[in-house]
Amino acid sequence: MATPATLIRANSERWNFPPRPAHDPAAADHRRGQKYYRGPLMVPLRCGDRKWGYKRLVTRGRWSKPSDKKTGGTIWSGAITANTPGERKFERLQPGCPPRGSFRVITNPGVYSGDHRINPQGVITAYKPREGSSAAVDC
Repeated sequence: MATPATLIRANSERWNFPPRPAHDPAAADHRRGQKYYRGPLMVPLRCGDRKWGYKRLVTRGRWSKPSDKKTGGTIWSGAITANTPGERKFERLQPGCPPRGSFRVITNPGVYSGDHRINPQGVITAYKPREGSSAAVDC
């Protein structure tokens, strides 16, 4: 009798798909759903696609336990640097003149492209900004 791992390997070879790992802990964690909080505000991390969400973070190499912790910390205690109807930016700022961003999370607190089933859209992306990318401030 064939095991599930054997079937996966046989089908991936047959159809030229790369073999999938039997257990991907990051994917398993994500299937449970990830939620970040800022007081009563809940910001979900949804699967998404290559343009937003978990899949965007994975394809760009930005998903790991440390980045998950940074994302949660930035949403919980970071400064809100932009708050428009389709975009809310949370940013961890390092003191200085001008202050530099050490981690940035971009979210959409509203509906995703008119699909009312996805409300709020949640995390779009999270990353460490490049040097000099924060808005200039008069010192």
